[in-house]
Parts: sequence; structure tokens; C-alpha cells
Amino acid sequence: MRQLSEVELLRQANEARNAAVLSGLQRLLAGFAGWMQRRRAEAELLALTDRELSDIGLTRSDIPFVLAGQAPARGVEAPIAVATPAAANDRFRKHAAA
Repeated sequence: MRQLSEVELLRQANEARNAAVLSGLQRLLAGFAGWMQRRRAEAELLALTDRELSDIGLTRSDIPFVLAGQAPARGVEAPIAVATPAAANDRFRKHAAA
């Protein structure tokens, strides 16, 4: 096994640190973008009249469930899906980003 020089070891450590910081910033930005998207969807749904909500199969009490990606309490599938970003290390997309 080859011995690394101090300069090479420092360069590799800096690259690893920079990659970790960049990954953290990307996760932070993805989480913020998802939050903003949910806020816009919430504002749009709350701006609808009760009649308009009824036309798409919702009531005002269903809005938090729809935004969370869950089915409304009455057991009907949520008609509106709001995409949330998957965690950066979740290859199978089983968990949402924090």
C-alpha cells in the first residue's frame, strides 16, 4: 500500500469535507423547496370555495391530509398528490426528505 503525502492527504480531506457540505446544502434546499410547494398548494386549496372543493371531492378538513400525502379520514384516496422529495440517501424512495 502506497503512503500518501501530507499534501495529497489534505487535498482528499478537503474534497471529502466539501462534498459533505454540498450534500447537506442540497438536502436543505430540497427540503425548503418541498415546504414552499406545500405552502403554495395549501394557499391554492384554501382559496377555493366550499363548492369548488366539493367538486374535486374534498372538504376543508381534508386539506391537511392531502398536503401530508395521506388519504382523507373518510377512507377515500386523496385526489391531489403533492410530490415531496425523497431523502438523498434513499435509493428506493421509501422515506421523504426531512
